[in-house]
Amino acid sequence: MTYTPIPLEGLTTDDTDDQIASYLVNPLVATADNDRQQIRRNYNMVGSFGWTIVENLQFRTEVGFDNFGYSDNRFYGLSTYYVSNTPAAENQDQPAVILRDRKELRFRNANTLNYDFKSFLNSDHSLRLLVGQEMIQSEVNEITTVVHGFPELFTSDEAFKLTTQGTPQSVNNYYSPDDKLLSFFGRVNYDFKNRYLLSATYRADGSSNFLGDNRWGYFPSVAGAWKISEESFMEGSSGWLDMLKLRLSYGEAGNNRIPAGQTIQTFESNITAWINGFDSYWSASKTLANPDLKWETTQTRNIGLDFGLFKSRITGTLEAYQNTTNDLLIQFPVAGTGYDTQYRNMGETENKGVEATINYFAIDKGTSGLNFSFNIGVNRNNINSLGDMENFGQASGWASTEIGNDYLVQVGSPIGIMYGYRNDGRYEVSDFEGYDAGTGNWILKEGVTNSSQIVGTVSPGTMKLVDLTGDGNITIDDQTIIGDANPLNTGGFLINGYAGGFDLSAAFNWSYGNDIYNANKIEYTSSTPRYQYRNMIDMVEEGARWNSIDAAGNMITDPAALTSLNGSTTMWSPYMARYVFSDWAVEKGSFFRLNTLTLGYTIPSTLTSKLKIQSLRFYATGYNVFIITDYSGFDPEVSTRRRTPLTPGVDYSAYPRSRQLVFGLNLSF
Repeated sequence: MTYTPIPLEGLTTDDTDDQIASYLVNPLVATADNDRQQIRRNYNMVGSFGWTIVENLQFRTEVGFDNFGYSDNRFYGLSTYYVSNTPAAENQDQPAVILRDRKELRFRNANTLNYDFKSFLNSDHSLRLLVGQEMIQSEVNEITTVVHGFPELFTSDEAFKLTTQGTPQSVNNYYSPDDKLLSFFGRVNYDFKNRYLLSATYRADGSSNFLGDNRWGYFPSVAGAWKISEESFMEGSSGWLDMLKLRLSYGEAGNNRIPAGQTIQTFESNITAWINGFDSYWSASKTLANPDLKWETTQTRNIGLDFGLFKSRITGTLEAYQNTTNDLLIQFPVAGTGYDTQYRNMGETENKGVEATINYFAIDKGTSGLNFSFNIGVNRNNINSLGDMENFGQASGWASTEIGNDYLVQVGSPIGIMYGYRNDGRYEVSDFEGYDAGTGNWILKEGVTNSSQIVGTVSPGTMKLVDLTGDGNITIDDQTIIGDANPLNTGGFLINGYAGGFDLSAAFNWSYGNDIYNANKIEYTSSTPRYQYRNMIDMVEEGARWNSIDAAGNMITDPAALTSLNGSTTMWSPYMARYVFSDWAVEKGSFFRLNTLTLGYTIPSTLTSKLKIQSLRFYATGYNVFIITDYSGFDPEVSTRRRTPLTPGVDYSAYPRSRQLVFGLNLSF
């Protein structure tokens, strides 16, 4: 076989152990065998028309059309699991492709009437009224084509272009149920002497994602502001206080963002060879319908203070908020029902916190300037209720079914709680009575915790876990909370300066106090019966991990010799029954990063004007310039399991963020 365009000669050998050949795949081969081509095209058209019908009464209509096309062509080469397990024997171990072509059409129309009552009011009062209507309709069509059994020498390029050379398995032309939204709304804005401000809004939204009385949701909101600095009793502060405004608001907003058609059971028509004796079938969707779905509602409460000091050299905002979300639309696992999941309205969550922003103009002299911006946010989320549900576990799924539920969803805790075992290092020779040659097992001393139900047969060097129940055996009951993906605070810092034609901009951000679930540490320090030979990172390299084999390849059973051999090692043996999630794989994710750094220089106008150039600026920008963190993975800003919001903060096979250096110029004539 060949894999172009990268030659692989010299990168493979003929002496690979047959037993592990299926696990050890040249990374260049693996890359070529998993080739994927994605193309996105998006066309937008927007138009609007305004008409002053009579004095102070304005009509406006907006029309938008969005056409989004997405093709996703996936190639499976000879080394992939997919082709070795295709149902038809004649197509096994031959290349295959899955071709998806998706089209989305979205139409929007909004109409508003806006009336200003200024002809009826004196200059102290201002009153404006807006009423409107909006309609949004979305249509989705996706064609999926599956072709197996290409000639072995085919690469992705040939398979994508020569689909007739394979064996067609199925063509599914799927039309998603239409997604329609109809809204009516009104808003009133009033202010008195530009000092007391009031705004009230009311929306009625109807969605095709719900049925009957649940179709319509009603969402009011109100906001008020008081410009304290405009009051007469603040006259004494005019020398240093430029602006002080207090804001209060309360509002409700609805969410209907779930896939269309979840209230009525849908069926799929497929051509298949996966079911013996059948080449086509009708089957229910893997998602169980729920006719009782309704709008998810978020209530927001906010109090804020805006200020400006010393002729606005210092400006800022202080903000406190409390948001509660009821009837959350959650895709819930329903194992044992014949379906995978079901969308449900579940319980209530709360987010509350404070935010602060400060801007300081240190230098502002026209030809030179320097300013700083700083922001910090503290947020706490909590699950207030799960409705009729009890606390449950949620699986991130990075290891298929090897680990099970590794997150805990429970009332009184935030979303993002990691659930697993506490690590207790490894078993030492001193934990055992000795080796039983008859059974081939090591005998644990009385009183030493037995982890065999979780990690497999224990021996010196095996991973050891903490017994929280105190019964001497590690079971699933010994799992506990071992991490929290939520940071204690996040923030950013921005510096902008210019002088003598040079300009500088630097943007920093940080996160403090969050945990990261480093799944890569588990996978690449473990060798299980299902996933063998994956102990590949340096923390389990030879000399660091426990070793039970002598130079001749024989198993060492003598306690003294085994103790001496591993005197300088620190890690446990990678061999275990399954992947185990323990607090050893939970790391602090705090970081401080210089996101962007730009240095520019603008040529003086006295020189550029001679060339009929209005301005000419050269610049260099660095992205992801540096990061300070104790996290051992590639990037602490990571969350790879995004199919559900219940499992944040998992780092599994995330592609490292690149560091870029860009040079450019801005030219104006």
